[in-house]
Amino acid sequence: MPFAFTEQGVAMLSSVLRSDVAIAANIAIMRAFVQIREYLLTSASLSAELKELRAKVDLLQLQKEENLAAVNDLSEDVRKDIDSLYLAIGELASKIEEKKNSPRPPIGFLSTQK
Repeated sequence: MPFAFTEQGVAMLSSVLRSDVAIAANIAIMRAFVQIREYLLTSASLSAELKELRAKVDLLQLQKEENLAAVNDLSEDVRKDIDSLYLAIGELASKIEEKKNSPRPPIGFLSTQK
């Protein structure tokens, strides 16, 4: 077993020892324990924050992929609509040409007398 004190052991030792050097060493050791505890708490909270950030990034990545898929679907629909418009315009243009080439009825009054 290693020769080490727990935080409570250092507190008990400081109550037994009476020299200035021992008291100063115990105070330094107690401060080290406090710093270790603070580091562990900070590390745990940072780890939790990192996990939360990773989850948010994953969610944003998924949303981005869904949005890209929706945009691709939309642009495909828009392309089909534009193609339909071109076909309709082409049909109208051919009807206009047919009208231009067909004979026109005479304009004016018809007289029955000859």
